[in-house]
Amino acid sequence: MKTKILLWGLVLGLVLTAAHADSGSRRSARQAQRAAEAAATARTVDSILTARRFLFVPTRVVTQMPGMSYVTLSTYYEVAVTPDSLVCSLPYYGYVYNTILDPDRSPFYFTALKPVIRQEGVPSGKQKAWVTVEAREPYNRRNYALTFEVFDNASASLTVQGTGTQRLQFLGNLFPIPAGEPAAIAPPIR
Repeated sequence: MKTKILLWGLVLGLVLTAAHADSGSRRSARQAQRAAEAAATARTVDSILTARRFLFVPTRVVTQMPGMSYVTLSTYYEVAVTPDSLVCSLPYYGYVYNTILDPDRSPFYFTALKPVIRQEGVPSGKQKAWVTVEAREPYNRRNYALTFEVFDNASASLTVQGTGTQRLQFLGNLFPIPAGEPAAIAPPIR
């Protein structure tokens, strides 16, 4: 009787060990797949930053207005950065301290030519780089500084500071703009 119990215990132990080893191999295969996907995304982000042609699509905006800390955005907003132009079509939640020529239009809806693009890499952590874009919008004669905090997984945080406006932070994702394609929904240059 003791031999049967010992034998059944041994068989049960072997079965459980085999099942545990099988789940561990599936888990390591999933981890390897996730690591490969993360590496591919990091390479894509590197190529986006090297080419200096990217599209930022915001999903949320962090406002400074009381009672409204976050606003979820639709897909109609974007910022396209290329070496020869900056196309910005973002909503504005805040106060405007100087008058603008078209009060029905967001102060963050403009096209600026020849932006100054500076990139600063971050050596460690999840951050990939800081990209600062400075431009002058000719219609309202405002200066803008857009600071992108780019992460390895192609997500980014954008802080926009314009002359006479409050600073706003947008959260979203970066996408490449292939060479030769138009930048984005281009607001008119007046």
